[in-house]
Amino acid sequence: MYNWRVRIVLFSIIASLALWSCSSSGFDDELAPPSDGGGSGTSNPLEIDPLTRAKMVRETDLEDYALPYAGLPRLSIVTETFEDPIDVVTEIPAVAVFYQDENSISAPLDLTIRGRGNTSFSMPKQSYKIEFVDKVTPYGMPANRDWALLANHGDKTLLKNYIAFKLSEWLGASYTPRSEFIELYLNGRYRGIYQLCETIKVAKNRVNIPENQTSFLVEIDRKYRDDEIVVYNEDEQPFRIRSPKNPTEEAKELLRKHLDSLEGYLEYIHQDYTLALDSTPDHWFDIEDFVRHYWIQEFSKNTDAIPLTSVFFTWQAGGPIHMGPIWDFDAAFGAPKEHESPEGWYIRTYSWYRRMAKMPNIADSIKAFWIRNHDVFESLPDSIDTFAGKFIVAAWNNFFTWSDVLDAVDDFLYTKPFDTHGDAVEDLKSWIRARVQWIDENL
Repeated sequence: MYNWRVRIVLFSIIASLALWSCSSSGFDDELAPPSDGGGSGTSNPLEIDPLTRAKMVRETDLEDYALPYAGLPRLSIVTETFEDPIDVVTEIPAVAVFYQDENSISAPLDLTIRGRGNTSFSMPKQSYKIEFVDKVTPYGMPANRDWALLANHGDKTLLKNYIAFKLSEWLGASYTPRSEFIELYLNGRYRGIYQLCETIKVAKNRVNIPENQTSFLVEIDRKYRDDEIVVYNEDEQPFRIRSPKNPTEEAKELLRKHLDSLEGYLEYIHQDYTLALDSTPDHWFDIEDFVRHYWIQEFSKNTDAIPLTSVFFTWQAGGPIHMGPIWDFDAAFGAPKEHESPEGWYIRTYSWYRRMAKMPNIADSIKAFWIRNHDVFESLPDSIDTFAGKFIVAAWNNFFTWSDVLDAVDDFLYTKPFDTHGDAVEDLKSWIRARVQWIDENL
C-alpha cells in the first residue's frame, strides 16, 4: 500500500542530506526529479527505485545546486505524484520528514497538502495547508493534525506575521497561534523560509471553547468560498462559521439574530455616544479582548482588519463576543502603498471599531491600554533584531531563490526596494518607532 511512500521518503531524505553535505560555493533553487526517469524507462518518478534516485542525486553537480544549512529546522514534503498543490481545495496525499538540525531526522509522517490563502496562494511562493494522519508535535508545539505553512512572500522582512503574533502573546491574549520558522523542501525543490504555524480551530490547545450548537468561532470574511458556511447580518456583512463544523439552521439563526441585535445597539449608541455611559457595552463585547484586538490592528495598520478578511471572534450564547485570535498581517506595518505612512488613525474609522471607539468609556479604556502597555509596543524593534537573527543565513537562501522580491516595487505590498533582507528589517523597525511616536503625540 505504501510502496510509493517508502520510495519518495528515501528520495526526500537523500536529497536533503546531500544538500547539507555539500559546499556552498554555488547555488540554485531547484533539485527537481528528471522528467524522463533518468534512463529508467519510465516517466513516473514513483516507479524509479531508491538506489537509482540516489545515483541521480550523487551524479548531479551538487556544487551548483547546494544551499547551505542555515541553522533553521527544515521540513521536506513529497507528494504521492510528485505534483505540487493546484488549488486551495484539492488535498494531495504526501509524506513529510522533519529535521531539527542536520543530524536529527524524524520518522516519515503521512499527511495531505493543499494550497491555502487568497492572495497568498496566487503568489509565486505559495502558502500551504497540511493535515497529518496522526497528531504531531513539531518543534515542541502542542500536538495537532492541522498546520499552515505561511510563505510570507508579500513581506520582504518575512517577519510581520510573526511579530504580530508575538505582540498578541505579550499583550495577554488568551490564545495566539504558535509558530516556528523553517526552510521548506517540496518535491525535492527548495522553497525558502516558511512559518510553520498553528491553524485557527477549536481545540484544547488552540481556541478553547465548547464544540456545540451555541458556541461559535467566526471569521469576518468577504473572500469566503461558495462551499463555506456563511451568515449575513442585516447590513449584508458576511460572517463565516468556523465552528461548529456542521451548524444547524437553528444555530445559524441564533448567531444571525445576535449580530443583528449588536448592530441595533451600535446604531442606538450612534445617536449619542454618551448613551454608552448608561448602557452595557460589556454585554456585547469583552472589553479587554476588544481593546487588545483593536490596538494590535491599529498599531500595525492592518489592511485586512477593516474588516475584509481574517478577523476572528468567538461567541457563546448568553455571553459577550471575544475578539481574536489574530491572523494575517503580511499587508500591515506599512503596506500596501496607500497605508505606507506610520501616521494617522486607521482601524478606528471602520465597522465596530468606529462606533465603539467613540463611546467615552471605551475611549478611556483604549487610551489606558496604550499607556499601560507602552513599553511592549516601544520595545518591539529590539525584539525584531532577535527574531531576524534566527535566519540571517536562511534569508540569503530564501532571497537567492526568490531573487526578484527585494528590489520589486508595486502599489500593493512591495512599497520600497531593498538591497538586502537586513535593509528591509531596518525599515520595518524604523516604521514601528515612527508609529509609536505618532500615537504618543496624538493619543
